[in-house]
Amino acid sequence: MSQSNAEIREAIAEQASEWFIENRSGLLDAEASVGFMAWLRTSPTHVEVYLRLAALAPDFRAAATATKIPLETLLARANADNVRSLDLQVPERPLALVRPSPPRTWSLAAAAAAVLVLLASATIWSMRDGERFGMPQTYRTAYGEQRTQTLPDGSVLHLNMDSEVTVRYSRHERVVTVVRGQALFEVAPQRQRRFRVQAGPAGVIAVGTQFDVYRRPGAERITVIEGTVAVYSGPSPPLVPSDRLAAQTVRLDAGNQLDVGDRIGTPRRVDALAAVAWLQRQIAFDAEPLGEVAAEFNRYGRIPLEVEDESLRALPISGAFDALDTDSFAAFLGTLDGVVVQRMPTRIRVLTLATAERERQSRTQ
Repeated sequence: MSQSNAEIREAIAEQASEWFIENRSGLLDAEASVGFMAWLRTSPTHVEVYLRLAALAPDFRAAATATKIPLETLLARANADNVRSLDLQVPERPLALVRPSPPRTWSLAAAAAAVLVLLASATIWSMRDGERFGMPQTYRTAYGEQRTQTLPDGSVLHLNMDSEVTVRYSRHERVVTVVRGQALFEVAPQRQRRFRVQAGPAGVIAVGTQFDVYRRPGAERITVIEGTVAVYSGPSPPLVPSDRLAAQTVRLDAGNQLDVGDRIGTPRRVDALAAVAWLQRQIAFDAEPLGEVAAEFNRYGRIPLEVEDESLRALPISGAFDALDTDSFAAFLGTLDGVVVQRMPTRIRVLTLATAERERQSRTQ
């Protein structure tokens, strides 16, 4: 190879590396995509150099097997005079193909290589940093299990027991759906993509914050630990800057909590750390009705608490308890004035002294 050819080859390699970096970092807009394909079409040497570079990427082998189109079909399409959109089923956004002008005649092998390059570059773009655009990932926990998961964007997900979420990425959003249970989110800020959580009718939009979402019977509960979130109910608000969401959402700051059922409730001040005591497998309450406290214990315990008397269900309870130690909580209830606890093989009944006495007299008659 002459010196001049070597310099040309080096220049092509430099151009190929620049295109590769832009593809990998997701910087190509529609205009740049057309430019990239025009550069590929300029010469089979461009295709060859880019293909060699892409082959070094760990995603390339997966890219070559990602398509469901048979190889024979790819070759046939690659050998066509006019290369059009190949419908390769790559995630999110295939790169645009352009008609060469003037037309160039490529060999079958070179055209097939171009197809593989197109597929590889689109796949690498769509899977950068482990993110699979449009492909949801599910995380779940079983009874007695908690889980901490670092997401591909750097956010951290904490899942409570018996919970499930799905995570999906796109170019403009990171969307988490809480299927059941409870999750705490530590959100990594990204200016170009908002972080949105959907739990039934309740939705939360946040940037660089920590908040807890709990799917409770009848209403979803949102608690902000740090930063600020925008809460909405119903369809997702449009993709606009956070300062333009005020008219469609309710602002919720750190140390505040609200419930979303048929409508968005009123924000209230809470002990934010107590709200996430479940991270230490504890349940913390501050003057909460016994009926709600019992329901919370029943999420964790294998033997349910039953509180039938309405006056007892409204009894305010405060304190921090081991979430898995229902017996100790029942023993605490037994120390309260006018409260009787009956332990049975399949349940623990909590009733008033008057009700227990009436039942005793009924059995002796």
